[in-house]
Amino acid sequence: MGCSKNTFFYRYSVPMGWRVYMGSHTINEKSNHVAMRSIIRIIVHPQYDQTISDYDIALELVKPICSPSTSRAFLYGTVCYVTGWGAIKENSHLAKTLVCNKLYDDPTTSRMLCAGNLNGGVDACQVIWNW
Repeated sequence: MGCSKNTFFYRYSVPMGWRVYMGSHTINEKSNHVAMRSIIRIIVHPQYDQTISDYDIALELVKPICSPSTSRAFLYGTVCYVTGWGAIKENSHLAKTLVCNKLYDDPTTSRMLCAGNLNGGVDACQVIWNW
């Protein structure tokens, strides 16, 4: 990315122009069940690393949630649910960090979940973007 850290943080921490869509299962599909909200405030994690996407977390505050303790270990093979613009009906399992490091250009850290289908096919990262 060809911008300075300050430019990056400013660009992604200004809420104007960003929208949150809740209840949407397919990108670019209109539905009466989708709620759109403006964003009031964006806080970039102080340890966010744009080069490897470490600490790239986004949460919408609808109401407080109970997060797992920081000592909670998510082990290889644990069933998990991944959200995003990919599949919403396929099961996924956590992959070993070393396997993820081989499959992706950017390294994975202990703060990342590596989930998907090692054989290809449907996973949470597959999407066709229309800009």
